[in-house]
Amino acid sequence: MNYRRLLELFWEFTKKIEDWHTLYLDSIAGYSILHERLLNKQEDAKKMLGDHEYAETTFQDELSINYKRLCGIDFIPVSMKPLMKQGEVKKRLCKNGQNYLLLGNQCVVTAYSYWEEYLRIEVAIAIGVLKRGAKNSKETRKILNEHLNVDFWGDMKLIRHSILHNNGIASSDISKCKIIKCFYPGKLIEIDYEKMRAIFLSMGWYRNKLHEMSLPPSEGITVPMI
Repeated sequence: MNYRRLLELFWEFTKKIEDWHTLYLDSIAGYSILHERLLNKQEDAKKMLGDHEYAETTFQDELSINYKRLCGIDFIPVSMKPLMKQGEVKKRLCKNGQNYLLLGNQCVVTAYSYWEEYLRIEVAIAIGVLKRGAKNSKETRKILNEHLNVDFWGDMKLIRHSILHNNGIASSDISKCKIIKCFYPGKLIEIDYEKMRAIFLSMGWYRNKLHEMSLPPSEGITVPMI
């Protein structure tokens, strides 16, 4: 058992979680600010136009807006639609709107890839299940599946598979989840704020488990009496 390496992996994973979490929070904070800014623009139009039909929210939602008007920065658009309908922008920026859900999916895919392609292998090497220098291969996968399974990461695998290989619809295997039990076969995988928070907390649990594993056994250690 390589306790020092396990401690290194604890700190590495801690940094990864912090990076993913701050990216997530920075992003949803940005969505909130842009959403509020657009609502304020529409409210200003209502104040200026009064009771005119053009002041109605339904009318304004059909009007176009670009990023320069929305956030004051003249981004060079790379999409095919540099002009966006205000209603569509509001819909994707609102809490648990499309942007929240896409971001949640991306976080799950990224986190699971880190586990499966790197962290799981390194933990297995540190605890002596794999030989030093082991690479991702069919034989490595076989050993990992026999000796290093974590319920949380198993759930993440099932969610990731549905996102990438089933067009975001939960497959029948999603019912096998043991920790993350909020998705149902045939239903769209929607990772909103609360679900993403629970996933981050679960990643924090595994981070703490790594730290626990990095501590050598205390048998035989005596504490001097004062």
